[in-house]
Amino acid sequence: MRYNKYAMPVHPKVLEQDFENTVDLSTLNEIYLILREGKNIPFLEIGNYIQNAWFYINERYGINLRNREKLVPVFYELNEIVKGRKQANKAYRGVRLSNFDPNALTRTYPNSINDPEVLEHLEGLAYGLRSWSDSKTSALNFALDKPRAKKDAILFEIENPSIILDMNEAVKFYSSLKMDVFIGDYGEVVLNVKNPKIVDIEKNSAGLYMVRIEDMG
Repeated sequence: MRYNKYAMPVHPKVLEQDFENTVDLSTLNEIYLILREGKNIPFLEIGNYIQNAWFYINERYGINLRNREKLVPVFYELNEIVKGRKQANKAYRGVRLSNFDPNALTRTYPNSINDPEVLEHLEGLAYGLRSWSDSKTSALNFALDKPRAKKDAILFEIENPSIILDMNEAVKFYSSLKMDVFIGDYGEVVLNVKNPKIVDIEKNSAGLYMVRIEDMG
């Protein structure tokens, strides 16, 4: 039986390994209201908060998986201010499978698309507020990052996604203010995939699994 993704969108075994927040979540609503009002915005303070909440999450520092979607309103309002794109033609996300089943695709391919447990695993990696890229090459490089080479490498692809925050414009905006703040990477687009459906899984000659998804949310 497949778990209820609406009640537990990220795989329970991944949440068991989730880190504790290192930022104060109680200030998020205040930041959102300031950005929405659009007057006397303390961009340095807000940029520092986003840097601490988002930029280091791959190092298990910032806002954890359980609370990450609380950033959506803040990112949405900031995207309005920096005049970021609201949609991309395609976006890509390079990842490795989770530690609890790091070679699930190797074990099940080419029947992975019919394996409910594998689909749960993949959906959990695509779900929610995540960093994607509109550069296939950048996402591919991240997927093949050597320190994680013992896990199956995945390149997610999604067509016509809605963008929550276009980091290209956000990075340029902060650069124009001459503020030494790192809220994200150039080429990054932040998506909030609410209900991912795995459409297709293909393995290429390099052993990379190309996983095409749709957001049914």
